[in-house]
Amino acid sequence: MSSLFKQEAKIIELPRIANKKTLGIIREVKLNVEVRLNFLLDGLAENVADALFEEMWDLDEQSALEHHFNVMRALKLQSGLYRKEFYRLLDAVWLAFLRQEGSPVLRSPRGNAGTLINSYKIKTASYYKIIIKDLRLRFSTLITNEWDDYPLRPEVFYYCFWLSTEKLELKYDERLMLIPLFQRFVMDRYGQLLAVANKTLIDHGIESDPEQSFN
Repeated sequence: MSSLFKQEAKIIELPRIANKKTLGIIREVKLNVEVRLNFLLDGLAENVADALFEEMWDLDEQSALEHHFNVMRALKLQSGLYRKEFYRLLDAVWLAFLRQEGSPVLRSPRGNAGTLINSYKIKTASYYKIIIKDLRLRFSTLITNEWDDYPLRPEVFYYCFWLSTEKLELKYDERLMLIPLFQRFVMDRYGQLLAVANKTLIDHGIESDPEQSFN
């Protein structure tokens, strides 16, 4: 797995990060989140075959059966490829956050994928809106700048996943089948990622004060 934190000296040179302590806290948040995220992605890999098999039981059309088989085979044989790409994209988001760059580093999907992901994203953001706001404020306190584009927003995980599935030898419609599975086995447990990040920031005394001014 790639990590933008392997060469800390290089990161310290980034223009807007104040000191080593700030970098160390961000690094710890990132690593703690990735430990939990790895666990969830392992769960996706372990359960996807059973989940798709349940659907295949009622399928009659040969083409539908072939799509399900292709998805199971791709995740079994090529999961390393998409997960490597997933973390590469996630690293790019963290790097943009460290640099406090406003331009997005992920492409928002279009078509059926965009519609499906957007519906899941809205639902997830609404359900976790309190802790999402709390984390945004803590990250703003940490970098002493009010910044909305922190790396744990729901869309980051959806977009990273969708784009990473381009590495799998699957057709577009087959990749679409993975989105509900990602929702079921990863994003339905998205609160675990937020909780571990929030706890890490709290442990370092990073407050979420909505009245704080960064001017």
